[in-house]
Amino acid sequence: MLNNFLFHSFNFLLTNIYNRNVKRFGYTPRGLFWNSKDSQFKRFKIITRLIEENIDQKAPKIADVGCGYGDLLIYLQKELKVKFHYDGYDINKQFIELCKKKHKNINFFVSDSPSEVCDFSIMNGTYNFAVYENLKLWEKYLEYNLTKCFQKSDKGMIFSLQQAKYSEIVNSIFYVNKDLMEKKLMDLFKNVKSFYFEDTPRDIYFVILKS
Repeated sequence: MLNNFLFHSFNFLLTNIYNRNVKRFGYTPRGLFWNSKDSQFKRFKIITRLIEENIDQKAPKIADVGCGYGDLLIYLQKELKVKFHYDGYDINKQFIELCKKKHKNINFFVSDSPSEVCDFSIMNGTYNFAVYENLKLWEKYLEYNLTKCFQKSDKGMIFSLQQAKYSEIVNSIFYVNKDLMEKKLMDLFKNVKSFYFEDTPRDIYFVILKS
């Protein structure tokens, strides 16, 4: 119960921080703490590839958790080679209101996890920005959110984290040691695979399947 209250307070802090950053940089990738549009799209390309490699149905239902302005949706509409159903989720009400204005026929929700059952939950850098410097507690926050997403995902989850030699939080960015994080995730979810791509050298991508 205490952790739930604390994690809700993290969401409140994250919302305020992102709102201030958007006020400074506007509705741009920098407003979401991406270095550039190019780096954002490199990650979109990899996420799209991982979706295509793991879907086994014609029209997968995708939940984009931490959808921001809905930019991943636009990319998927252009690049994903199969038809799909998309729902967007974000803890930031301001972002969700913007998404609803931009995408009239798409469902967007203020939430930190899917409210409806999907095939895959996608989290593209959603947990990289840490509002608390305690590494163990932030890892618990990650596990808490992943568990909620997994419960609503029929097929599994695809997400990215920042990686480094040691798990740490530096300048509010959460970094994981790949091997240690993979072990933690396997203890929680069993069927876990990690992927590295040279185009995004500081990122590690995880695919967690239900079967």
